[in-house]
Amino acid sequence: MPDDGYNWFLIIVAIVCSVVVTMINVYILVHFQHPEDRNQAWFPKLVVVLGLTLSELSILLLPLDIANRAACADAIVLTACNFALPMLELWTAVYMMMLILIIFVVPFTLFYYEQDHDMTVRGKLISSSWWVAGTFVILGLILGLSYGFAGFVDLPVTTLTSGIAPFGASASVLGASAEACVKTGTFPASSTTGYACDASSGVPTETWSVRTSFPIYVVALTSVISWILFIAFGGVGVSALPVDLVKAFLGRPKTVIPKSEYIKIAGKIAEHTQAVIAEAREVQREERGTGRTRKTRRALAKIDKKLTQLEEDELTLQKIFPQGEDREASWMMTVSGYYAKLVLGILSGIVSLMWLLHIALYVFPSPPVTPFLNDFFVALDDAWGLFGTAAFALFCFYLIMCVIKGNIKVGFRFLLFAVYPMRLNGTLMSSFLFNVGLIMLSSISVIQFCARAFDGYAAETSVSKIFGDELNHLRGIGALFEENVFMYIFFAFAGLAAIVLAHTEVKEGRQPKRAIESLYK
Repeated sequence: MPDDGYNWFLIIVAIVCSVVVTMINVYILVHFQHPEDRNQAWFPKLVVVLGLTLSELSILLLPLDIANRAACADAIVLTACNFALPMLELWTAVYMMMLILIIFVVPFTLFYYEQDHDMTVRGKLISSSWWVAGTFVILGLILGLSYGFAGFVDLPVTTLTSGIAPFGASASVLGASAEACVKTGTFPASSTTGYACDASSGVPTETWSVRTSFPIYVVALTSVISWILFIAFGGVGVSALPVDLVKAFLGRPKTVIPKSEYIKIAGKIAEHTQAVIAEAREVQREERGTGRTRKTRRALAKIDKKLTQLEEDELTLQKIFPQGEDREASWMMTVSGYYAKLVLGILSGIVSLMWLLHIALYVFPSPPVTPFLNDFFVALDDAWGLFGTAAFALFCFYLIMCVIKGNIKVGFRFLLFAVYPMRLNGTLMSSFLFNVGLIMLSSISVIQFCARAFDGYAAETSVSKIFGDELNHLRGIGALFEENVFMYIFFAFAGLAAIVLAHTEVKEGRQPKRAIESLYK
């Protein structure tokens, strides 16, 4: 294989990863969508799959960027490398597509989907276009004013000057610190004193301000919002993902039930469902008379919780009474799935712990205590060229899985009430679209997080040109990136979320177990 950087195998890897990720996202859509959206709302579904695919591929672009750079020998300068993949162009294309989806496509589709069903298609298009245009005008004003007043990069500049002197000149000519620098004007005239060619001798630093490009400034502001979402969702998901996987195994159904028991429990679930529906109608009648009050909001929250529990009971009932011609095979698949969750839960716990250790040992200290995972990836690369890159991809991709898990776990909450929640077999397209927009936003900070945490392993990649010194010195917000402020907050929030999650699990563990076989007797 040539060492000039052209590795055709990376093209195959990129194509295969794109196909696999797309198939996974279709699977997620099918299993999370609400029954009301089956066989309809095709355009929103296309947007959801495209958004999820872009957010996940943007994470996988980072290890692909590293493998693309590693294909070129160290002895060859970057400008002479014949890379198989134009990574900078790929990064730019993915980011532009994500921004278009976030700013235009997702809001338009969401507004269109939530319009009154009695409206005509033309009316929905006009109304949705006005909403998107208004949103674009507001965002444009905010970005334009921010860029006009603060769109500068403040670079610290130290000016060093030195004179010249012939080799072997005496100390009287060079000055007392001849080993440090040569006095300015020492040759041919030696009367000038004072010099500033050694940065360690107290040379003052000046600030050089230049205007940054508008796309870079948009990426920087988007990164701030992205970090807020990543801290909230990723901080929860890094603990919730392994805990929920192991918890699902511990609460698995142990045996199947006979058909008579199935009919009895199904009838009881139907009775409870009718009772909850009657409660909901009573609250609706109260709302029409008094409006939405704190009492009705609490009643609706309780009803929503009951409906969620009934849906979970129905899913559990389907698992403990497999239907179809090959019931034994279906039950074996169910049992195997729970053991797979146990293995994934243990592995997820190890990865979460290694992530937190890497942040504490490499990112926060200056200088780092140890390269830790950077050395781990390099050692794997020494064993085989793509082992380290594959492990790096898994660690980065794990973070976006934590974001998705945190998004499902807590949802987007406004005044402590969940907005657009994600539920298995109960997620409407409006909730899908809203949360896909959040996940795409979060993926920007995940890339920046990985690029910073593994800057030793990911050196000289194309993404470093995007999240480089320019972002670290942006006026007003550059210090947030340079001083790792977001990483400190993420680490603290992850620890707090782990404590709260542990307290919640202990509290739930003290409550009586819900055995569906005996619940409706």
